[in-house]
Amino acid sequence: MDEHLLLWINQGWSHPFLDGFFWWVSQRGWFALPLAGFLLYDSIRRYGPASGKLFLLLVVTVACGDLLGGVLKDLFDEPRPCQAIFEQLRGFGGPLVGPCGSDPNGMPSNHAINFFAAATFVAFATPWRGWRSGLFFIAVLVALSRIYLGKHYPSQVLAGAAIGGLIGGLGAWLAIRYQALFTVTRAVAGDTSEVPATESFMSRIDHHAALPPHRLSLVVPLYNELDNVAPLLAGIHQALAVYPYPWELIAVDDGSTDGTAERLSEEAKRYGPHMRALILQRNFGQTAAMQAGIDAARGDVIATLDGDLQNDPSDIPRLVGRLLTEELDLVVGWRQQRQDNVWLRTIPSRIANRLIGNITGVRLHDYGCSLKVYRSAVIKQVRLYGEMHRFIPAWMSVRTAPSRIREEVVNHRARVHGESKYGIGRAFRVVVDLLSVYFFLRFLTRPGHFFGRIGLASGGVGLLILFDLLVQKLFFAANIGTRPLLLVGVLLVLMAVQFLTTGVLSELITRTYLSSSANSSYAVRPDSGLALTPDAGWQMPDG
Repeated sequence: MDEHLLLWINQGWSHPFLDGFFWWVSQRGWFALPLAGFLLYDSIRRYGPASGKLFLLLVVTVACGDLLGGVLKDLFDEPRPCQAIFEQLRGFGGPLVGPCGSDPNGMPSNHAINFFAAATFVAFATPWRGWRSGLFFIAVLVALSRIYLGKHYPSQVLAGAAIGGLIGGLGAWLAIRYQALFTVTRAVAGDTSEVPATESFMSRIDHHAALPPHRLSLVVPLYNELDNVAPLLAGIHQALAVYPYPWELIAVDDGSTDGTAERLSEEAKRYGPHMRALILQRNFGQTAAMQAGIDAARGDVIATLDGDLQNDPSDIPRLVGRLLTEELDLVVGWRQQRQDNVWLRTIPSRIANRLIGNITGVRLHDYGCSLKVYRSAVIKQVRLYGEMHRFIPAWMSVRTAPSRIREEVVNHRARVHGESKYGIGRAFRVVVDLLSVYFFLRFLTRPGHFFGRIGLASGGVGLLILFDLLVQKLFFAANIGTRPLLLVGVLLVLMAVQFLTTGVLSELITRTYLSSSANSSYAVRPDSGLALTPDAGWQMPDG
């Protein structure tokens, strides 16, 4: 069976392109070493110099696998097919004719050991996105090349792949076990507004012991989530049962019609003063509800999450720990394994995230995740309206350095109760708001520049047209009164005057906007919530 499969691949797949391709893939000097060099360069460029430590451990892991393969070859003493059945193998000619191998024995394949060890290590112990699945694909190609070229039997390649997987897994376990020596830092260039971020098994560390003193405010907007209220509150209290610092919970009902407001009020009385229920007068939208909760929050750190049970409250301490220990202003949840409809939610969300990142310059995997942790002093400088809650990272990049914005992989659960509030209509509103975000990020304090550029361009073209017509009239006695170009020139000049005037008015409106924040995008029922002193209404660590 082993020999038949070898001959089928060696002879049945015969093609000039595969001859050259598999020869190249099988060469360590022409393929493996350049690939390793590019992996080292890319990992350091994207994740910082600390990736060099991980790469060194990767090299040691592969070297150990290679040494083990040599020992096992002597132990099994099983010849290669190019030694045992050379006459039956198809000849390749040219550069493919060469030595059968440095070792006449072929069990197991060292090529398979090395590449599968590297792929397994990278998959489980590094944050190197893109390389995790890519290296497994490359390892399969290398394994096939050894069979295609007649260097190893399929069983020898499979044995090498299994051994390589075990060696790579052991190396990954050691990296995780001693993660303090190999923790990868996130590298962000100081001259760019892009925000690369990632998460690996190694970066999931417990930050509780080193947390500086703080107060945490949780904000949860809800709309028609009656069946989710009780399990949501129970989950939050369970997740923060041993939280080492004071915290409060602010549940905001956004004009629900199913009894959510009443249930929240009952639960607030049952849990005590550390929980407040803010009941809005009507449905103002998720953004306004979130803004109401942020305004009511009193903590140094503010965390927000959805009320549909899809966000996991147990992720909050980890996000808070990263915010405080890494001196960040915002940590955004990344739902890497989304439990949503692929076609209606996941794919459109990925497209939207890419579009938002390209337009705003703040590149994140998941803008739409409501599970975020903010530094209160920064988020309270941002006013939200429309559907702007999903653009919070972009808004905050105006108030803080983009390097102080990061994302962290969080758990995402499938919706159990209630119905999703997202639809096609909301997607269109997001697109409109995205245009607004782009305008405000570029021209928030200088709208006159936006309108002025259009006005100057229009006026310049119009004046050139009118000057040309004037020259023709004065020097060539041309009749320009009936020419359409005269009308076009006049209209362009008038349009320029309008745009310049609009720019001046926009500057005046901007001054008013920046100096006044009296208007609010929501209204709270007078009888909801509690008027608390700064030191009252906190859930303390001992209770």
